[in-house]
Amino acid sequence: MNSSDKRNSMKTQSGFTLVEVIVAGGIMIILCIGILSVFTYFINVNRGENFRMQSLSVLQQEVEYYRSLKFVPNGSPNELNGGTYTNVRQRTSAGNPGRVFNISVVIDNDPYAAGVQTNADVPDATCTFKEITITATPALPETVGTWTATPQTISIQRVRYN
Repeated sequence: MNSSDKRNSMKTQSGFTLVEVIVAGGIMIILCIGILSVFTYFINVNRGENFRMQSLSVLQQEVEYYRSLKFVPNGSPNELNGGTYTNVRQRTSAGNPGRVFNISVVIDNDPYAAGVQTNADVPDATCTFKEITITATPALPETVGTWTATPQTISIQRVRYN
């Protein structure tokens, strides 16, 4: 093989030039950054939904507790007395990680009765209807990126048994 044959065979070989490799690498980096930012966004959304599900689980436990209490004339437990009760108890949610929530309760006696300004205006002995608002607040504040864990609230209504 002479030297001209070697030069011709080298010219016919194909491959990428250095410029093509750098351009392809730059495009790949831009695509990876875009994919990672979307992935990070969805992780934050998923974490927020996980927190909400845990707080709703805790609120469901509290609703069942207040539904189990007997609301009868002159015999209701003290837990059903009208008023605002802050940090009544702490509950830990099921799941991993189990978060701790502070439970606050507002019990409004006959909230729709005519002429009633506050729940203190209706004595517990004569009350026939209660609106119970339960709030679950995370014991430890949690912030992930721009998302912040906020308290979750639920309201139930109870009618007295006669």
